[in-house]
Amino acid sequence: MNRLFLVLLLFLPFAASAQVRLSIDEKSVQVADGKRMTSERSLYLHPDGKLVSVQYKPSYIISLSNNLGEMRNYNPKTNEVMVINDKGVASGQEMVVMFASGRYVDMSLPQQGYRQSAIRNEDGMIIKTFVPGNNTVAIGKVELVLQNQLPICMLYYNTKNECIRKVYYSQYEYGRIPMPMRITEIDYPSKTDSIVRLNTYTNLLVGNDAKSEMFDWQIPADAKRSDLDLNQLMQK
Repeated sequence: MNRLFLVLLLFLPFAASAQVRLSIDEKSVQVADGKRMTSERSLYLHPDGKLVSVQYKPSYIISLSNNLGEMRNYNPKTNEVMVINDKGVASGQEMVVMFASGRYVDMSLPQQGYRQSAIRNEDGMIIKTFVPGNNTVAIGKVELVLQNQLPICMLYYNTKNECIRKVYYSQYEYGRIPMPMRITEIDYPSKTDSIVRLNTYTNLLVGNDAKSEMFDWQIPADAKRSDLDLNQLMQK
């Protein structure tokens, strides 16, 4: 892979992929406290930033989110829709959208309130350090490791400089956009416990190859609505 191609990979997504049409299937397996939980869903990203997520397991739920921070979760069995308004659930926070929009160069950390404080080169890898703008958060810093201009690892540290979360990106598929088809997440809630989550992706389709009626899916007009404020929920 030559240097010119790497530069193009770094900058082209901002111009070309911001309006990309994409579909992909995701399978997530989480292991915690000796228990295994599996979830499966399909994602449909519209060029305008709308993201439709069809979750098949553990329950059938269709979610509709946008880049403004509104998510609507629709339960077809009960014809109910729960509305969440929070920047944390914006479509741009989804890993698939980050790569489709070219934000993998900083993994949308600035949009989450982080600022880049340092950058260094080690063994051919670029390591960017981000610190939170709000000193009250539990995260002390985040390190984003890039190789060949693509993320291979993210490390989260608490304020005591202890690593509390690791995310690994691998098995990249190249096409109109680079996309990691395997993501491994390891959380350390304590020094003796860990939560491991493996996300694998298949059936990546981009542009005219992505064809499904789900791209234009809308919540039924007669669905019963309820609102949920995540900030209020966390304070209870």
